[in-house]
Amino acid sequence: MPLEVTIPENEVRRYMGFRGPVEGSPETDAMIKKAIASLEKDCSPRYVSKAFPVTVDGYKVEFADVVIESRALARNLAGCTECVLFAATAGPSCDMLVKRAAVTSSAYASCCQAAGAAAIEAYCDMINDKIRNEYEAKGLFARPRFSPGYGDLALAHQKDWFRLLDITKNTGVELTDSLLMVPTKSVTAVIGLSPNRLPCVKQGCEACTMASTCAFSRKG
Repeated sequence: MPLEVTIPENEVRRYMGFRGPVEGSPETDAMIKKAIASLEKDCSPRYVSKAFPVTVDGYKVEFADVVIESRALARNLAGCTECVLFAATAGPSCDMLVKRAAVTSSAYASCCQAAGAAAIEAYCDMINDKIRNEYEAKGLFARPRFSPGYGDLALAHQKDWFRLLDITKNTGVELTDSLLMVPTKSVTAVIGLSPNRLPCVKQGCEACTMASTCAFSRKG
């Protein structure tokens, strides 16, 4: 099954560390386009999601049988009555493409790696839009998605996502002992749902406290 969304070339370039629209070479540009075309055709994306009532008390967030202490997550979910947990993967194609490319060209492997990162983000954006539209019809408004390992939300909470969503069964994604996901181009996240429409416009790099120092940050 194809990816269903277009991989933005500017995002691939950002993940490769490029800053300007003309930075790079014709050869690199050609490799980026080749990597994008391969992944848009060969990805096998899947996702699973489930909604839960949520309560926020100070820095404590509770949903299902999970209790999380996180200032950043509590701030993101303040005023929410429900939340949607989801997991998504672009499938194993990117990992295989990177592995094959690395045998003959480290430069092309880097392009494939960056294209895979842009691919899963674009796919998650599509899921985000679906969830937002579904719940706005019910009078609930979505907050920006928030993932384990972001801010002070401990990566160890990946285990809660995997248990509550049965991620391995539903998407084929496995969680390693070091809390990394395989295939690597996979994401878990939570989206808060509030009865009040709030100006939640910051997400990703724009909301991250590391944006000023991260090599991959969207800057100006």
